[in-house]
Amino acid sequence: MRERIQQLDNPGRQGHDAIFEASYLDDIPTALTEWKASRVLLVVSTSLDTKSSVIRDLEERLSDYQIYKKVGVGSHSPYNDIIDIAHTVQDHDIQAVVSIGSGSYSDACKIAVMLSATLPAGFGADEMEALVDQERGLAGPETVKAPVTKLICVPTSLSAGEWNAIASGTNAQGKKQHFGHPEGAPSLILMDPQVARTTPSHLWLASGMRAVDHFVESLCSAECDEEAATHIQKGLPLLLRGLKEYHDGQEGGNEDELLKGIAESQRGSRDALIPFLKWKIPMGASHAIGHQLGSVAGVQHGVTSCILLPPTLRYTRDKTKAAQEIVLSIFNEVLGTQEREAADAVRRFVQLLGLPSRLSEVDVTQDEQLHKIAELTLTDALAHNKALPDKEGILQILDMAR
Repeated sequence: MRERIQQLDNPGRQGHDAIFEASYLDDIPTALTEWKASRVLLVVSTSLDTKSSVIRDLEERLSDYQIYKKVGVGSHSPYNDIIDIAHTVQDHDIQAVVSIGSGSYSDACKIAVMLSATLPAGFGADEMEALVDQERGLAGPETVKAPVTKLICVPTSLSAGEWNAIASGTNAQGKKQHFGHPEGAPSLILMDPQVARTTPSHLWLASGMRAVDHFVESLCSAECDEEAATHIQKGLPLLLRGLKEYHDGQEGGNEDELLKGIAESQRGSRDALIPFLKWKIPMGASHAIGHQLGSVAGVQHGVTSCILLPPTLRYTRDKTKAAQEIVLSIFNEVLGTQEREAADAVRRFVQLLGLPSRLSEVDVTQDEQLHKIAELTLTDALAHNKALPDKEGILQILDMAR
């Protein structure tokens, strides 16, 4: 059912809406008309631009607008792509950016519209890096200005980064840095199942595991209170069912079941990030290590969660036993399994979806790589979370993931 909501139920998100079961071809022109935005930059997935009619149909619908287009953004939002988008915004006085793609696209566009308001025209990577507190791996909010350019995000994955006012980009040294401002969230998020349907199934399901990771690490956090735990216990089953319906629909050729699974998963992915966005519950080691596994070894966002969440649960089992019992119960109930450990239940689900569950499956096996990942994790934006292990503990998790 189509539904328009404020992205988050707090004053900082007034005027920042989202539409579930949206129609991008109708909702984008409507928003542009409302904003009186005539100069528009499309930042779009290469596959959508070349292998489907999604972008072509939108360009035809926007034929009366002054359209600029960037096709393709690298994995984990490289600085070069962010700079390219920001320069286009500055040079052509772009009034609205439309991102259609995965989390790398939305992150690149969120940072670009923030930096286009913050840095002078023609800025480079050095100026970007100068904004970052290197100990925390975070720029803002003091060093970053609120964007003045509108941003519409049409996600094609479930990583759910579009709901966050913070976004991450990867510098030339392969380190993921984070940029944020309280008003840095998109102006409008459009959850269109028909657009998401074009995403290859392995990418969709992997991004869904990223959302599962959001739920699980939030529940396992020492800062998770009763209200947040209740929210998670309602939302995680919805997400798991959506992913299973999508997988079953894909395998059985049932389009209605597949689209229903997409719509449920999109709602579930938003719910998965609420504990962090509303209650400020920090993510844990799976996310912190995953940020750097992605930037160092080029492993896709969701796949990092597939690989790292089970060993993280094993490593933290003694400290998070009660939370892991809840996770285990939810997985067993939704999936009809009888696993005895949360880590085993998560890994079994990953394998059921046909996704990688070991570092060896993504060609990350060298000790040198693991040490670099561990060292960079210590300076990740999540490193201030005292619940994260030291370097030796990070290496233990990585070793279990081999």
